[in-house]
Amino acid sequence: MKLSKHAESRRRSRSIQEFSMLLVQRFGNSFKSRGNSEIWIPNKRARREILKLLKAVQQNFERPDPLYVVVAADNTVITTGHRTQKIHRRT
Repeated sequence: MKLSKHAESRRRSRSIQEFSMLLVQRFGNSFKSRGNSEIWIPNKRARREILKLLKAVQQNFERPDPLYVVVAADNTVITTGHRTQKIHRRT
């Protein structure tokens, strides 16, 4: 997500995480504003969906066997899972 200097300054001063902004864009509703801009706001249903998603994400990272993702050179996700064995790394 590309932020203007103003937006980055406001985000930091208001302690808003970039991930939270992405969630608002993913689950929220938008409406037109001045010029070509849009305003995104999550309604009550969207906030419930976000919280449900965050609880599931939290559970993924609380497990003793860490989550892993295998990604190809073209940024395509090949597979994902929980590490139960040692991962062999190529050098």
